[in-house]
Amino acid sequence: MVFTAVEDIEALRILKDGGWVKATFSAPPGRSGSATVTELTALGRFAMQFVQPD
Repeated sequence: MVFTAVEDIEALRILKDGGWVKATFSAPPGRSGSATVTELTALGRFAMQFVQPD
């Protein structure tokens, strides 16, 4: 999946740093660009069992 909203990209940076997803970013933090998520990791799948949707 490809994300372009700044809020989504910043949230994905946190998820990537936590090891929940594998993602690439087209710009450094704080800059506009896009993020491409290539994988939900095993840790991410496990953690999603405990996340409550908004």
